[in-house]
Amino acid sequence: MKKNNNHSRPQNLKRTFLRLRSYFKPYWYLFLLVILRTIWTAIANLEGTRYAGDRTNYILNSQNVEASIRYANYFTRGTKLIILYLTGVACALIHNEIRVVLTQKILYKLRSQLRAKRQNLPISYFDTHTHGEIRSFFTNDVDSLLNCLNDSIANIILSATNRIGTIVSLFILNVRLTLIVLVFIVVRLVFRTINAKISRKYFIKTQQALSNVNSVVEEDISGTKVIKAFNHEEASYQKFSSANQEWKEASSQAFYHTQRNTPFFVSLSYLNFAVASVLGVIALCTGRFGSLNFGQLQSYLVLVRNVCRPFNYFTRHLNNILSARAGAERIFGFLDEKEEQETGKITLEKISDEEDFSKRYAWKKEDGSLIPLEGKIEFKNVYFSYVKGKPILQNISFECHRGKKRAFVGATGAGKTTIISLLARFYPIDSGEILYDGINIVDIELESLRRALSMVTQDTHLFTDTMENNIRYVRRHSTHEEVVNAAKKTQADSFIRRSPEGYDTILYDDGGNLSEGQRQLLGLTRATLNQPPVLILDEATSNIDTRSELLIQQSLNELRKSRTTIRIAHRLSTIRDADEIIVLEHGVIQERGTQDELLALHKKYYDLYTGKVELS
Repeated sequence: MKKNNNHSRPQNLKRTFLRLRSYFKPYWYLFLLVILRTIWTAIANLEGTRYAGDRTNYILNSQNVEASIRYANYFTRGTKLIILYLTGVACALIHNEIRVVLTQKILYKLRSQLRAKRQNLPISYFDTHTHGEIRSFFTNDVDSLLNCLNDSIANIILSATNRIGTIVSLFILNVRLTLIVLVFIVVRLVFRTINAKISRKYFIKTQQALSNVNSVVEEDISGTKVIKAFNHEEASYQKFSSANQEWKEASSQAFYHTQRNTPFFVSLSYLNFAVASVLGVIALCTGRFGSLNFGQLQSYLVLVRNVCRPFNYFTRHLNNILSARAGAERIFGFLDEKEEQETGKITLEKISDEEDFSKRYAWKKEDGSLIPLEGKIEFKNVYFSYVKGKPILQNISFECHRGKKRAFVGATGAGKTTIISLLARFYPIDSGEILYDGINIVDIELESLRRALSMVTQDTHLFTDTMENNIRYVRRHSTHEEVVNAAKKTQADSFIRRSPEGYDTILYDDGGNLSEGQRQLLGLTRATLNQPPVLILDEATSNIDTRSELLIQQSLNELRKSRTTIRIAHRLSTIRDADEIIVLEHGVIQERGTQDELLALHKKYYDLYTGKVELS
């Protein structure tokens, strides 16, 4: 599987921010409450600092003020401050709840969009991206946003509010000293900006490396039996170690560049405070840097320390911010992937309650006219390539009518499975036409087209649910009796009834508690229950014992009497009765005819039949 990381390329910061903002927009009132609370907290802190300076001046000047006036002012100012802090406490009690509600609403919406996007992506996307990589969008990247939204944003707002309010207060107290303090602030900003650019690059690499680790772990778990059977533990471990090492190096670099902010900012803040203290004392004693009284100097120095704290606070949350940004860019890259294109206007319309699928439905054109659902399949001069310039199928033409069986054989890579993938419109063809009942499949709505096909693959996917619901997956409104009848036709009923809870037995881990043959029987039962006019079998009985296969073949023979059957053969014994066998080689039709006709030619099919050429 070729890996593609186009979705993880760096995006424009402004664009990323604007997209994130759109998620907040429906909940602006909650976000406003969070902002107001943080601003209120910042105001309370600043007011407390000013009050301390004023209190000092009251004490120093108490000899010149009448006690009643002094205590009245003291009490009034203190009472206001207490009320201010009490209000802040009340706000804090509801702040966390509001923040959690806001965060979960946003992430719920984001996860829903990710799920909808995954469902609408073409099969080609999953050919070039690992399951672990896709899963990381829902887990690692969303988690990075969660950490940022839950904690960092509110703290950043608080830091920014504190910083602005503190700088304004400093200017009010002493303009000249504050201009010197601003020099240190500018140095911090420049250092942080440069360092953030470097860190961001490594945080993106970290997210990518983590998705690689997830992919390797998933492969290890799903392939445990194969790894052990072929003594591949060491090689598997080395593959994991390599991915883990890549993750470690990227994350180490990311955190190194962000963590070095802290010692630099702390040292610079001490230097800033020392310079402000010396110059403040000079201003107090001589007035050379502007006038300051003792209480104002006290407040000024406290504010100088406070102006440094937002930077240190910001640094502690910088990792979350950069990780969230990298995660957001990856998520938005995924959401921007090109979706499966819907070009069809012709739909499958229910016209009766007949049990027979073909009588129950018909094709409905845009003008309202109906076309009978027959199940006739035609390929006309079809060319196809996964990669431009590397053809997989060349000039493929054949017809298959209702009640007829077409079989495709050929060596590995001949293009057999590709044909049925094109019929289901998993990929667009390069040229030619594929027709269903004389209608070009690009003109048929995707949902309707795939509903008119029943596909049974060699690898049957089962969901975590009951056996009955796994069978009912193709027709969700089927009755229990219909499910049982379908299972009896495929010989699945006997092993289902022997299961601990019968049809209510829960399957886990893609049916890991079943044998391969039992899983295929359930896949065949699905197709039998669905009963559309076109039945596609990609060696659906390859893992079933010979006796069961003979019984199933009898059921399939009955099933295909009124259906168009297209079969990919890995065992020639399953297609001896095919109306036409098509032999493929390197995407080109080499021979076609019945088995007897092909054997008489003593060419490609004869070589496959006699074992001279491997069939796969």
